[in-house]
Amino acid sequence: MPRCNTFILGLTLTTLNSVVFAMNQTTFVWNDINTRQVIRWDGDTAIVQQGSSMQEFECKLNIKSSDVEHAVDSFGVPKSWTTFTYSDEEDLSQKQTLLKEKAENHGIKMEESNRFSIDYNWVINHSERPIANIAKRIRSAARRNNYRSKRELVGCFASFVQSLKYRVPSDCRINDEGETILTAGAMMPLETLSKQWGDCDSKSMLFASLVQSIDLVDVCFIVMDEHLFAGVILKTNPDDQTIRHNDKDWVLIELTDYWPLGRVPQDRFNDVVQGNYKVVELSN
Repeated sequence: MPRCNTFILGLTLTTLNSVVFAMNQTTFVWNDINTRQVIRWDGDTAIVQQGSSMQEFECKLNIKSSDVEHAVDSFGVPKSWTTFTYSDEEDLSQKQTLLKEKAENHGIKMEESNRFSIDYNWVINHSERPIANIAKRIRSAARRNNYRSKRELVGCFASFVQSLKYRVPSDCRINDEGETILTAGAMMPLETLSKQWGDCDSKSMLFASLVQSIDLVDVCFIVMDEHLFAGVILKTNPDDQTIRHNDKDWVLIELTDYWPLGRVPQDRFNDVVQGNYKVVELSN
């Protein structure tokens, strides 16, 4: 008689109520931290020229509820998929492979340890088209303020994303049918934009989706334990903090809070210097 076993992925879950999105036009106002005059840095503290100010931006963005809902629905793995029966080790392996393939179609990678993680490239590739018009409006706001160089424009987008609140999403969401959907603690870029908050993963994916949707700059992610920030290919300034990857210098950008291009928290940069990170290349 064949043996019947039950396989359950070990996951820590919290629960959120379903969110209903409405069609809206939202006005965003933010300051570009890259325009203040910094005399020097004292650790993580910027010593700023007295009387220095920052460029302010205002931009009205149309965020379609249907696009947000589609993005949210496309991302994540139903918890019910993670529990199944199997008769032997071969059957288990086949079902794990099937689960891995299904998860990859919804922006989730299944690691060898049977833990789920975010497929950054999938998320960004599935976000660039619906977010392109939003990116164009932000770029227009920058150009109205005489931003022309690539560095100026990247700084405008980075400061826009930095202006969104920092908040850590749940590991899952509840869909309209009451089913738990596992999301590896991330949100799609349009969801981050509509909620106006996110953590390092979600805000960095929003930034990458925006700038890559209009072919502004190449982006990679620098991933370390419990954190992530972005790198972009720009002409470097003398004080920029960078990494060298694939024979190119990538300027570092911290997107969780207001940090200028080429500057990240010192403890994080110490990890970079010590090589405690991996690079995720983003296709474009």
